[in-house]
Amino acid sequence: MAPIPLGKITVAAAGTPTPITAALIAAAITANGYGQLAPGGTVGMCHKIEVWADTAATAAAYVMVKSGSGWLRIASLPAPANGHCEHWHARAAVGANLIDPTLFAIDVATSGQGAYATLWVD
Repeated sequence: MAPIPLGKITVAAAGTPTPITAALIAAAITANGYGQLAPGGTVGMCHKIEVWADTAATAAAYVMVKSGSGWLRIASLPAPANGHCEHWHARAAVGANLIDPTLFAIDVATSGQGAYATLWVD
């Protein structure tokens, strides 16, 4: 399994979800020296997606998923306390890349903050 660390996804304006885009994923793949992970050079599905609160955050971060009516909040990551960060993850069946990371976004309670995301590809 290969990790694709996307780094910190910063949200410029609170209440405006910042999506995990194919361009962000492609840049992370190139930066980490993985070459192409999907057939034909396209960024496709992943096995697992993890989102971690930023240890420097002063307010909550949120994991959002795209729905028919817009963005839906599926997880809240409170501001870290005493060095402990909350995280959220979704995982597909063993050996399967079934999660479309471009359906997810990060939002925050305080503008200019964000969260760290990592994708895992089988």
